Amino acid sequence: MEPICTLKEVYKELYKFEKEFSAENDITINEAMLLCCMKEGKERSAGEIYKYIGLSASRGSKIITAAEKKGFLVRSIAKEDHRQMLFNLSTVGKKKVEQMQKSKVSTKQLYNVILNLLK
Repeated sequence: MEPICTLKEVYKELYKFEKEFSAENDITINEAMLLCCMKEGKERSAGEIYKYIGLSASRGSKIITAAEKKGFLVRSIAKEDHRQMLFNLSTVGKKKVEQMQKSKVSTKQLYNVILNLLK
């Protein structure tokens, strides 16, 4: 039973981190992961994005749509295959990535808390 209790505490810390991060950056953690995967400036297909952020096509599609509505992404059609959509960061998306990189919410602190829970 102890591992389950520990896992519950880890989940609680992750949830707390996600809420703090979302409140400070006005973006969901999934949208943030999407922008993180796009920050190198390389165009990516929806399939590449789904793999990177580790979500199903259905859930990933919803996150891409939300990010587009917020103006973070620009959609284009692949030259080789007109059925394929490609995505790139917009100027707004690039600014959001810069903002997130300066976030006061510390992943290092989260890491230390989780590490202590797992000891």
